[in-house]
Amino acid sequence: MKKDFVLKLAGFGLLLSFSWVGLAQTHSVSTEPQKKSVLLEKYTGVGCGNCPDGARVASVIKDVAGDRFWILSIHEGHYAEPWGDLPDYRTQWGAALLEQAGDIGYPQGSLNRVPYESDVMNSNRGTWIKRAKAILEEDAPLNLYMEASVDAGSREMRIKVELCYTSAMEETSNMLNIALVQNHILGYQNGANMGYNYSHEHMLRDLITGQWGDTVQVSALGQVQTFEYEYTVPDSVRDVEVDLRNIELVAFVTRTTEDVLNVCGTKPVLENLDEAVNLSMEAGDLGSARYGYAFFPASVRNLCNDTLRDLAFTVDINGASQTVTVPVSIPPYQDGNIEIPVSAYPVQASNTVSVQVDAANGSPVSLPALTYSFSEPLVVDSKVLYIDFSTDDCPDECSYVIRNTAGETVYAKGPFESGAGQLSFSDTVVLDSEGIYALEFRDLWHDGWQEGSRGSFKIKAGNGRLVGQNYSITEGGETMFVNVTEASASESLEADNPIRLFSDREGFRISNPSALRIERVEIFNLNGSRLYDKVVDVRSDLYVPFDAGATQLLIVRVKTEEGSLVYKLVVL
Repeated sequence: MKKDFVLKLAGFGLLLSFSWVGLAQTHSVSTEPQKKSVLLEKYTGVGCGNCPDGARVASVIKDVAGDRFWILSIHEGHYAEPWGDLPDYRTQWGAALLEQAGDIGYPQGSLNRVPYESDVMNSNRGTWIKRAKAILEEDAPLNLYMEASVDAGSREMRIKVELCYTSAMEETSNMLNIALVQNHILGYQNGANMGYNYSHEHMLRDLITGQWGDTVQVSALGQVQTFEYEYTVPDSVRDVEVDLRNIELVAFVTRTTEDVLNVCGTKPVLENLDEAVNLSMEAGDLGSARYGYAFFPASVRNLCNDTLRDLAFTVDINGASQTVTVPVSIPPYQDGNIEIPVSAYPVQASNTVSVQVDAANGSPVSLPALTYSFSEPLVVDSKVLYIDFSTDDCPDECSYVIRNTAGETVYAKGPFESGAGQLSFSDTVVLDSEGIYALEFRDLWHDGWQEGSRGSFKIKAGNGRLVGQNYSITEGGETMFVNVTEASASESLEADNPIRLFSDREGFRISNPSALRIERVEIFNLNGSRLYDKVVDVRSDLYVPFDAGATQLLIVRVKTEEGSLVYKLVVL
């Protein structure tokens, strides 16, 4: 294994381990202040039964934060000691890292190497999401950028890191660290339903800059420093193959050996390798036993050194076939989530879908078919939906959205301002047409509406029928599919309606020839905001004074002893 730190001659006439890049020169790192990214150093081992759940939590944060969250999965400690013929995933660096972070029990992890309780950096997986959210809001004192390439034959890697300080530092120097990690290592893992075919992700393979990194000097604000490395990627670490197709790099700067000031990462470009198109696919989770979208989700793994640009499919829905080509952009050896669109199809009580991949980038491929099964959406004979919902104590994570079959948003509420505590709303939503809709109640960080005061939702149709409710929303939330059919008589203005409305500029008259007891009158705009609410108790006609302002369409709900009646009222 070889590591060379390329020395560059700086413009100041000194032989230094970096080069200064003036603002007029080309660079990729930003010189403007930015928010911090997060490094999770997750300590794990093949003998740890709960560690797969730690990997799941880390994956959730990665899905939300993207390139602002990086993971080092460090196999170390007693759970990482192999037995029998199991491979040894430990490295020469893990013991010192764990000793500094503190061993509190697996799975455990430190975020940006800052203490969680007392002087212990490590914390359990239940704290990671909340801590990551807080760090992502912090200002970063420096910005980082990294790019790399590796020759498939010689395994020689070239790495460039750019660094720019944007805030004044007390120290005169910090430490630059570069880690080599590997994904998709198949092997044994203890835990329920795990076994010998578990995919280990983000596994630490080497610290290219040594145990605690290379010293970098604090420079003037806005001054870009460039560091270049040459490194020979080892064939294996402790007899575990290092597959060039699945490696990535993580670079981070620490104040000393602790306190990560910022972090970035990259997947090296693999050069001098010519491969045929190759990929794998898995069917995505439909998110609900009932389904109605005109597309089907799937995950794609690019297994070749060419970007996937298009995929051709044959889709069979309940025995009827159609073909579709989907444009994609999935870089070499990386994963991507796609949606496979289909033409309109009749939804049955029970539905079966088979998706066959025919070609990728125009070349034929043969893969096992993806299969989906689902039930029809719940039939609702009302275009009017009453939605009552409460967030938890993190309203900035809570939202709900109504989409049509194409996935287009027709109504949305949230996320809301942070720090407001629990919020509660009552919405009246009037859908423009019949058809299938998805009602998605979402939590941004996939930890449910469970923080402090629990969130909930309840949905009723305009005729008062309960459509659905949930008083314990967990993980990413819940999706409900409904099939809106012909509206009931109580939502029309037909002559046989027991109550009719007549508007004028100053308000409207409720005609009540059947002498029903009217108990309440509410007025909403089309965004669902309540404009008027009055409790009454009359069996006669009723005049409601209401200044509608400019010409508009209003929704009026009249609650009677026999139920609620809903009207669209045009104010002229």
